[in-house]
Amino acid sequence: MSMKNTLIISGNGDIGTSISDEFSKTSNVIATTRSDLDLSSKDSVDKYLQSIVTVYDNLIFCAADNKLNHFESDDIERILKSININFMSFVKIVHYLITKNLLSKSSSIVIISSLYSSYGRVGRFPYSVSKHALQGVMKNLALELSQYDIRVNSITPGFIDTKLTRNNLPKEDIVKLETRIPLKRLGNVKDISNMALYLCSEKASYLTGQDITIDGGFIAGGFFENN
Repeated sequence: MSMKNTLIISGNGDIGTSISDEFSKTSNVIATTRSDLDLSSKDSVDKYLQSIVTVYDNLIFCAADNKLNHFESDDIERILKSININFMSFVKIVHYLITKNLLSKSSSIVIISSLYSSYGRVGRFPYSVSKHALQGVMKNLALELSQYDIRVNSITPGFIDTKLTRNNLPKEDIVKLETRIPLKRLGNVKDISNMALYLCSEKASYLTGQDITIDGGFIAGGFFENN
């Protein structure tokens, strides 16, 4: 039995690297980095797409441009750049793969989403807006691509112990978070990569159009007030 082919977009972050490591055990993996695919650049996206010759069985989208800034202080071009990276590039990639028959029948698409796909927070405007949009894309694509037996789902990580999390949150905020998470810890990247592996497996063959939240029970108790 031949190995499946997996394309991981922005696979060089902590979560993307963990997903790549897990899939590499059973799949041929291509994980893009910014050096070969700059999602903020139309020319770079076009050039990369035109270079694809492999038919993929799994597509996993891990892009996350998440720079903190207040809405009124942000530049419109900066907002558009973030939305292009987090949202529009995904739409363009999927559209190209589908129209060029580069996604196999019964393939699986997984979007790495965010708690901010359901909640807003001060200073997270472009990130939250783009993640909200991805949830709508996930549900609509699950309907439209079902004719090809292609499944589309998303994973919403809670607060995962990554370099991005520790760069965005002071240590005292992380300690506060851990007290509010029912399981009393940040998540591990393998919590996310294991779910991605499941969603792309035969065990999830009847699962599509769904968002799976992996957050240690955090949103079961509500989100931060005034944040």
